[in-house]
Amino acid sequence: MMKKTRFIYSLALILFFQISQAQLIMIDGETGEYSYEEVVTANGKSQNDILNRANDWVQKYYPDQLKLKLDSTSVSLVGNTPISWNLINKNIDITVFYNIEIKTKNGKYKYKFDSFREGKTIRGEIDAHDLKTYIERFPQRYQILVEEPIDNEITWAIESLKYYVEHGSMQKEDDDW
Repeated sequence: MMKKTRFIYSLALILFFQISQAQLIMIDGETGEYSYEEVVTANGKSQNDILNRANDWVQKYYPDQLKLKLDSTSVSLVGNTPISWNLINKNIDITVFYNIEIKTKNGKYKYKFDSFREGKTIRGEIDAHDLKTYIERFPQRYQILVEEPIDNEITWAIESLKYYVEHGSMQKEDDDW
């Protein structure tokens, strides 16, 4: 009985540490790089409707976007997001850059957020380093503190894109009671 209890506690402890060390940012299984990608169904929408809505969303969500490209089937750009994270009671402000590509077909579209980098813009040019390298320079227990606000921002952007393609308007934020 005692060995069984000890085993269960040990197993619970191992699971706790594994879960607490989990990464939030999506990792591409083939390249090992951070990436968010999904094919989304947009029932009743033509390729042109989806493309126009995706382009409108980009213009509204990323008004200061860099290197916007639009063709007959896709829109792509370099997005950037200021992120603030806390390391041992010290706020650290960074800017995260990433590529966004939205490809369209009749009734569906595919978004991809990848090539995440940390850096700044100097005279209109991006001076940035790989986000994975930036995050891995911190001890393992602090890495989630960097990943969490980035994951939250990208997840919010994806939800906003899906809502915009479906409804044609920006998602209203909930009142924070």
